[in-house]
Amino acid sequence: MRIRILVVSTVVAALLTPVVPGPAYATYSGDNGRIAFRRFFNADKTWGAIFTINLDGTDERQVTHPPKGTVDRNPDISPDGTRILFQRENFECLDLCPTQQVWVVDADGSNAHRLAAGPQPARSCDDGGYCDASPAWSPDGKRIAFSRGSGPANEDFLLKRMGIYVMRADGTHVRRITQKSLPAQGEDQEPQWSPDGTRILFQRWNVRDARPKGSLALWVVTLATGREHRITPFRLRAGDTPDWSPDGTTILFHDNLEKDTRSANLWTVHPDGTHLRQLTFLDDDGVTNYLGSSFSPDGTRIVFGRRPATGGRSLNSADVFTMALDGTDEQPVTRTRAYDSYPDWGPAPAG
Repeated sequence: MRIRILVVSTVVAALLTPVVPGPAYATYSGDNGRIAFRRFFNADKTWGAIFTINLDGTDERQVTHPPKGTVDRNPDISPDGTRILFQRENFECLDLCPTQQVWVVDADGSNAHRLAAGPQPARSCDDGGYCDASPAWSPDGKRIAFSRGSGPANEDFLLKRMGIYVMRADGTHVRRITQKSLPAQGEDQEPQWSPDGTRILFQRWNVRDARPKGSLALWVVTLATGREHRITPFRLRAGDTPDWSPDGTTILFHDNLEKDTRSANLWTVHPDGTHLRQLTFLDDDGVTNYLGSSFSPDGTRIVFGRRPATGGRSLNSADVFTMALDGTDEQPVTRTRAYDSYPDWGPAPAG
């Protein structure tokens, strides 16, 4: 789940005072709903769609129907469980930098359309236009955070001034939140709202040598002030669909340590950067990796994608699982030879 909580008060004064998780929050839905995830249709991973499924693995449904050469990814279920945001990528234009757009679809698979977030998207990121990615609902469902990059990419394939933006749920009133001035600090991606709606968590890929260059870390920006602070050490290369717990006390993420030589593992950390904790301890086989993760709407479990290391299965296969908050009690959700990954756990729609 990527923030399924509504703040009780939205007055401006609340944005200027410290937020204490607990009584000030009210959950939108106490019931765990369906799980959305990405499934690839081909071995080279250039064609994939969004599916949803029940926790027990029943009632699997294909929600989006992209053309060949297109991947729908990064699903984010709305706070009321009725809509799904996702990122659409077209790989026919450029191998290294596909077109990226923000789309939304009803949970039943109807009414899929691109959100008109400002100027028309580029044919590819390298032509000087815009690429929009990683959309996330605000806790009240009225706004969407996303990342936007403008080309051309540099020698490290980083986009010039890729920052975090916020727009209304209909795609209007776009405003930049990070990377407001040059030189850019790095490439900002994967935004997630805090449960009270006052902060946004994001991943930054540094491009400055002194920071150091090429390192990944999680940051939090306060919307009222624009103040940013880093919450994970550079050595972990943290990121890839981080998620905020429903009570606002914990952030879930996985590392990106040299994927060819070491497995990615799941971690948690407090929003102030304290209490860093490793949840999983996979062998360093360079094969087994966690592929996206999310809290359940009631905050009692974690859903994640994982690629297997052994058992005779292809490297082009992965499944969705859940586990307890301490990393125990792992349970499968999907059991296929497909490549299922990057899940999001949404609430049950009201009624």
